[in-house]
Amino acid sequence: MPYGWLTGLLLLVSLAGCFSGGGGGAPASRLEQGMDFPALVMRDLSGGVVDSGTLLRGKVVVFNVWATWCPPCRKEMPDLIALSKRLPRKDFAVVGLSVDESLQQLQQFIERHGVSFPVFWDPGGRAIAADRLTVFKYPETFILNRQGTVVARVIGGYPWNAEETVRALHYIAEHGTLPEDS
Repeated sequence: MPYGWLTGLLLLVSLAGCFSGGGGGAPASRLEQGMDFPALVMRDLSGGVVDSGTLLRGKVVVFNVWATWCPPCRKEMPDLIALSKRLPRKDFAVVGLSVDESLQQLQQFIERHGVSFPVFWDPGGRAIAADRLTVFKYPETFILNRQGTVVARVIGGYPWNAEETVRALHYIAEHGTLPEDS
C-alpha cells in the first residue's frame, strides 16, 4: 500500500499555525525525527505530576502541544478526540500538553469539548514546550514509536482521524518507523 504522500505530509512543516509568544522562530537545537523524546515531568490538571516515561513507554504516542486560543489547535481537536477513542489503549496513547496561561480556561475547554485523552499543563509553554521540546508554533505534534523515539514531528493542524493516518500509526506500532514508499 503506498504511503509516500502520507510520509510527506507527516514531515511537512505547515504554514498554518500559531506562533508561541516565547521567541522569534525556531530554536537552534530542535528535537527532530530519530531522536529520543526527552523524559518529562508534567503537571496534570489537578496539580499532580506525572513522569512521561511511565505514561508513554511501550506505546505509539501522538503527543500534541496546543493552546485553546490557537485556531488550528481548536480545529484539529475533534480529530484527536476521535483518534484517541479509536485506537486501542494498550498499544497507543494520545496525549495533550496545553500551553495556556489560564488553567480555568483550559479546564473549561476540555469539559465543553469532551476531550477524552490525558491533557497536561505547561503554563505559557515555557518549561516544557519551549525549553524541552523546542516547540515554536502550535499545534505541534510528535509521533513516538514504542521505544520513545520521535518518528515524526508535525507542525500545524493535521487530519489525525483520517484512515491513512490510522494505518500509518498501526504501521509504526508494528515496525517502529514511518511507512516507506511502495
